[in-house]
Amino acid sequence: MRRLICLLAAGLVLAACGETERPATEPRVSLKLDVPSDGGAVRAETVAVRGTVTPADAAVRVGGRDAEVSGGEFSAEVALIPGGNVIDITATAPGRRPATDAVRVERDIRVKVPPLVGMESDAALAALRTRDLKAREIEGGSWLDRVLGGAMEVCATAPPAGTLVDPESTVTLQTQPGC
Repeated sequence: MRRLICLLAAGLVLAACGETERPATEPRVSLKLDVPSDGGAVRAETVAVRGTVTPADAAVRVGGRDAEVSGGEFSAEVALIPGGNVIDITATAPGRRPATDAVRVERDIRVKVPPLVGMESDAALAALRTRDLKAREIEGGSWLDRVLGGAMEVCATAPPAGTLVDPESTVTLQTQPGC
């Protein structure tokens, strides 16, 4: 009786594990990313993900969507959210172990302060509005400048032109007639 129980237990173990073992030497799909570089930053709303895969007929998913694969090269366009993004890439082929990779991409939504020095005040204010920036104007000059009138001109900005700032940031314009 004891021998019968041991044989039955051994049979259950074999049945639970399956009769044929999956070989551990099954080849893996080869996946190599060309772009984007890991940890890179872009200002665009999307990023192109491209690379190579072996075998050439492997299926590739980028960010959860099927990528175009042709001749062992794959590509996909991925939408980015502001800030940090992690894009997963998976390649599969029949009879092979899948390959996976991931790339981190930062979407930088900051805007550049435009060159405003020398512009009339109204034009400078309009230029800031088109870039989703706010303005604070500090009028300079003497009381005589105000009496004589004339167009107010931007003499300096803070932060200076070319500086990257967050949307809705305030740019200070120092203005006076004829800098």
